Amino acid sequence: MFPIEKYHFIKTRNKIIAMSTFAGKTVKGVAKLNPKDEYDEEFGKRLAAARCNLKIAQKRCKRASKKLQAATDLILKAEVSYYDAEDYFKDARYDMIEAERHISRLLSSR
Repeated sequence: MFPIEKYHFIKTRNKIIAMSTFAGKTVKGVAKLNPKDEYDEEFGKRLAAARCNLKIAQKRCKRASKKLQAATDLILKAEVSYYDAEDYFKDARYDMIEAERHISRLLSSR
């Protein structure tokens, strides 16, 4: 979690809103005063900041998951490409060996 100074706070009569940014967008966390509780501004700021931080962490996790899936897709495509190239190489090598054998047989039959 960022230091409390990294958040911008808006205070109203019964709530505190902590704001930060992630990926160029504003993210907010809110702490509302329960009518049964006594107003504690510092606690409200810490709670609002913690909720804001949770939202940012969730957004980061979602973004990281998408990046991981994209990287996994690239690996799978690379593996398919590798095995296709390997099969092509094996086939070309077999054809080359067969061509060499054919020439050897032709030359030995003279």
